[in-house]
Formats: sequence, structure tokens, C-alpha cells
Amino acid sequence: MNHADIHGRVLSIHLTTRGLGFVFMDAPLSPINWGTREVRGRHKNAQCLAKVAALLEAHQPDVLVLEDPEGRGSRRAARIQRLSQSVTTLAQDQAVSLCRFSRRDVKRCFERFGAHTRFEIAMAIAKRILAYERFLPPPRKIWMSDDPRMSIFDAASLAMTFYCQPGPIANQPGEMAA
Repeated sequence: MNHADIHGRVLSIHLTTRGLGFVFMDAPLSPINWGTREVRGRHKNAQCLAKVAALLEAHQPDVLVLEDPEGRGSRRAARIQRLSQSVTTLAQDQAVSLCRFSRRDVKRCFERFGAHTRFEIAMAIAKRILAYERFLPPPRKIWMSDDPRMSIFDAASLAMTFYCQPGPIANQPGEMAA
């Protein structure tokens, strides 16, 4: 039995230096809503946290999926690590189950599709979820900054990693797993 069989609504959020990307799904290949939320100026963490709270309120997910900023393969800034902890606390306060996956977990999930890099993973997602094809940014050159749309694919990769895990891994509301 996989997560598609036992869980309904999944909100996956990928935190970035410019805001966040999110995907809301009710099955592994059935996105309901997705997008990015940009933040600027001072107090970015407070702005991001307010946007996450609004997404939780609007979608009422059964599970919130985040990247584990301290997991293997993750290179997240200290500010993003603090923001992730604040989102975890918010999930606990709102009694939403929480799962966190490292970048290594995501790469392991997508190995079966021959996808190893972030862009290859994004291409694998776009091939399986046709609605995402038009959002796929061009490959990034080393001198270019990340395209904000890439955070949608990072969020989708986290959600799909959640769905491909065998058995129940989502803990009680606010508890962490994986």
C-alpha cells in the first residue's frame, strides 16, 4: 500500500530565498493548485510564514510536506532552516500532519526515471503531469540565478516522494517523519 491509497490532500512547500513554491495534490499525478509566492524586503521569514498559513487555511491539507533543511544532500541557508522550523511549529499549532524529506530522499525516488539533477527531476515531473509542461524553465547555466518556477517542481518532487513511500509515514498532526 502506498500513500496514494491512504492519504487525501497533500500540500507540499519548497522554501526559497525569494519566497516559496507550493503544490497541492489529492493523488500523485493529480495537482489541484500550484504556484509561487514571492517575498521582498525585511522580515522575509514572517512574510513567508504568513503565506504558508494562508495556504494551509485555503487548502486544509491532510499532510504538509517540506524539505528537511538539515537532511543529507541539503544545503540550505540558516534563514531557511529557521523558517522551516517556524513552518513546522505552525503545522503543529494547526494540527496538520508533517513529513520532511531530504534532497537525497527525493533523488532516490526519482532514480527509477533516470533523473538525478534538479532539472532532470523537473523534466520527469513535467512528462508525467502535463499541466506542468509550460512551467518548466530552461536549463540553468552556472552564471544564471534559479528561475522562480523551479520551486514549483521542487515542491512537486517532495509531494511525489511522499506518495512513493511504502506504508504510512505521516505521523500524527504536527509530528515529523522520514
